[in-house]
Amino acid sequence: MLKTVLRRELLHNLYSLRFLISLVLLIGVFVAGSFSFVRGHALKLEKYRETRSEFLESMKTDAASNATQLAVSQRNYPMRPRDNTFIADAKEKYLPNDVTFSAWNVFAFQNKSGSANPFLKKYDELTWSFIVALIVSFVALMFTFDAVSGEKETKTLALSLSNPVSRGTLLLGKYVSAVLSVMTVVVVGVIANLIVILLFGRIGWTAALAGEIIGFLAVAGLLAASFAAFGLFSSVVAPNSNVSLLLALSFWLAFAVVVPNSSTFIAKSLYPIDSSEAVQKKVNTVLEDLSKSAPPGSWMMNSSNPFLPQHKLRANLQMKLLLAEKSIRDDYYQAMFRQFERTRLLTAVSPVSLFEYMTEAVVGGGYVRFHKVWGDMHVYQDQSLNFFKALDAADKDSPHWFNPNEEVSTTRKPVAFEKVPQFEEKPMSFVERIAPVMTYLLIGVFYLCAVFLLTYVLFVRYDVR
Repeated sequence: MLKTVLRRELLHNLYSLRFLISLVLLIGVFVAGSFSFVRGHALKLEKYRETRSEFLESMKTDAASNATQLAVSQRNYPMRPRDNTFIADAKEKYLPNDVTFSAWNVFAFQNKSGSANPFLKKYDELTWSFIVALIVSFVALMFTFDAVSGEKETKTLALSLSNPVSRGTLLLGKYVSAVLSVMTVVVVGVIANLIVILLFGRIGWTAALAGEIIGFLAVAGLLAASFAAFGLFSSVVAPNSNVSLLLALSFWLAFAVVVPNSSTFIAKSLYPIDSSEAVQKKVNTVLEDLSKSAPPGSWMMNSSNPFLPQHKLRANLQMKLLLAEKSIRDDYYQAMFRQFERTRLLTAVSPVSLFEYMTEAVVGGGYVRFHKVWGDMHVYQDQSLNFFKALDAADKDSPHWFNPNEEVSTTRKPVAFEKVPQFEEKPMSFVERIAPVMTYLLIGVFYLCAVFLLTYVLFVRYDVR
């Protein structure tokens, strides 16, 4: 019986005007997004190659000068634009994409958008995730908002229930057919987008890309199912289709617009942290206290003789200053991470937010990507420091007084650039991607089941007259 109901409802949806409009709209938007990606991604890669070349040249120059110069020089590591950003940009244009480091410390992160016009920085690209989050969520509601209330007005609901079919079967048939109809539109749009990108975007088809697409479609299916459930709920609660439409639009406005854009307010209100100005003031105070309490001669400098005792005092002071600032800033960065993650858990009340967080992990981008790079950079920094200390230990002309900021009291011999450890960002593994997905997936599935169960309970008592 469920198969019969499902076939009837699915055919009704596929031959409806709303399906045709949705299909044309989604294909047009997906194709427009593909051409936007092809052009924009090429420019981003060109800018990245220039920055990366400058980064490597500065390391080569320092290595040819001496090992200490290589170790103490602060440089910025640029993160490569992802080739799968046409699936989801994961808000990376607002996230840090540049990490400042030396062999002694990972200092900070910053955002370098590369945009020549600051007024053009705030915009949303036509990625799959953006299209699905806003348009498909709306379309899913449109397929279900009048599934019950609309049929009640046309007197077809009572006729359907006069047949030997249970209310649960009828409701499930309407629900599943709506989700399948929406996902049909999504799949057609995805295929149209892929054709353009594979032909013109110089993006090769790989097993990893196929897995990301399958993962995206699964997450998109959960989003469509969630909003279809809210649409059915609106249809059962409201006395007529006009009211159910208004209620469905309220759900869409709340979950697709209000909640996803309230994260800043939530973070500042519930999880406040120190401002960057307050942190800098704390750093300045600690550094001033250390400088005042330093032994006499700690600030003296004579680069002609590295074995002077004053260089040992200076190196010790510089190390204390570095460690003190590092401790304060590392605590601040961890507070930022905790604030961001806790805020995400609260905004997970929105199916759109859940979808964005899961999509981010599926494509290996956004915050989960940056957090991994931040951690990997610390591992690389330790490797670079050990490499430098080994070079210094092998130099009998070095006094071996480690100064993290100056090239005075450690080895001044050059080093072959080919031997210098290089940092290369590693793609996120399957395990690293699935771990953050599971928490949000469980929330989403529980959310979906709760809404559908509530809708079923109300529909069982629904007056079809």
